[in-house]
Amino acid sequence: MIHRRLLPLLFLVCAACASTTVAPAPTPLPTPSFAPSQPAKDVAEFRKELEDVYAKLVASDSKPTNAPGVDLEAAASIPIPDHRSIRGAVNLFSTQLKPNVQSYLTRSAKYKKMIDKALADAGVPKALAYLPVIESGYSSTMTSRAGARGMWQFMGDTAREYGLRVDWWVDERADPERATRAAAQYIKDLYREFNDWPLALAAYNAGPGRVRRALAETGASSFWELCDQAALPKETRGYVPTFYATLIIAGDPATYGFTLAPPESQDIRRVEVEGPLSLKYLARVANLDEEVVRDLNPAYRHGVLPPGTSTVRLPAPAAEIVAAHAAGLKNNDSDIAVCSFRMREGDSLKRLARAIGTNVQTILSMNGLTSPSRVGEGDSLYLPVRARELGALLRQPDIYYAVKKGDTLYSIARKHSLTVEELRDLNDLGRRHKLHRGERLLVNPPRGLIAGGM
Repeated sequence: MIHRRLLPLLFLVCAACASTTVAPAPTPLPTPSFAPSQPAKDVAEFRKELEDVYAKLVASDSKPTNAPGVDLEAAASIPIPDHRSIRGAVNLFSTQLKPNVQSYLTRSAKYKKMIDKALADAGVPKALAYLPVIESGYSSTMTSRAGARGMWQFMGDTAREYGLRVDWWVDERADPERATRAAAQYIKDLYREFNDWPLALAAYNAGPGRVRRALAETGASSFWELCDQAALPKETRGYVPTFYATLIIAGDPATYGFTLAPPESQDIRRVEVEGPLSLKYLARVANLDEEVVRDLNPAYRHGVLPPGTSTVRLPAPAAEIVAAHAAGLKNNDSDIAVCSFRMREGDSLKRLARAIGTNVQTILSMNGLTSPSRVGEGDSLYLPVRARELGALLRQPDIYYAVKKGDTLYSIARKHSLTVEELRDLNDLGRRHKLHRGERLLVNPPRGLIAGGM
């Protein structure tokens, strides 16, 4: 049922929509006094102008100004239970957490139209547009301690299951539109399974398996019964009530001291370009600030478009500029901090990583590989370094240090600006390795890459 606080406001709004307010007729103005020589036509025109101005003033005075925004459609799209935990959450949001919640509601205006459309396309309630208030505050780049990321806080495996790309180059959990469409479908699937919105929301937070087990173990049939038995994690027991609290506030913000900003309209276009290509160079071509381009394209984790065809989001005028030059952009990008390298006889990933100042796992991730054993002579790899720097880095000689009496791994590492782990890794030293006098250790200093676009 609709929360009882919303019913009076709903009736008022419906009544307002069904009636038309007529502005009072303007009071006749006295005929102004003119000199006898004033033509009668001028007097009549002057009187008409005054009456028109007065009519406009009265009309504007009868219209509401700065009427508070409400989202009754969202609040009415899903039943809101009357539960003590929801009332407590409303109180918490309206007092202690009010500044935070207000900032999230304000930020939501940037995404509201896009989210509403994605939810409508998926056939799920508009109420879910307010779920990011408690998920991420509408931050596209937020990452939780557990590894959930983006506005909808997808875990990597679930994101991939719903068609989002998550790898070294791209993390579409941070793409507001694609992540929203995936979230809408995921929530729709959860509702199909549980046929109950509180349980579906709990499953979105804790995982459907966790909710299924709790229902089976307790014999409960509702989320609220699971709460009473503390059969779900504490976070989940608070998650569902706070969502409903957010929805109540969105349906009647003025009552609780909040405001809803009107949804923003943005003329943003998607343009296809070939990568690898840095967002830094793309911004220069589009005559935009780099931060603007990065903000519109947060899914590109290192500020670099991956090899192959990718799409970028840009303001309409900039999109036209980029589209006109799209075919040759990657060939002219001097900022790109990625290059292709063909493995030669004697090359190893460890040696490559050491030479360019990265690690083996980064090279593997960039190339969609899981093990160094899958890389051999003749294989082409992408490396996180500018092409013009790679040759010089690979030509630099190895530097060795001869162990002296009294040396320790810590003292040697510190002397050469290394960590102990880096020193062990450079020399393949095990945890139990004991140094001996005269032993030669590789001590090449780490090379930090200042990578434009990375």
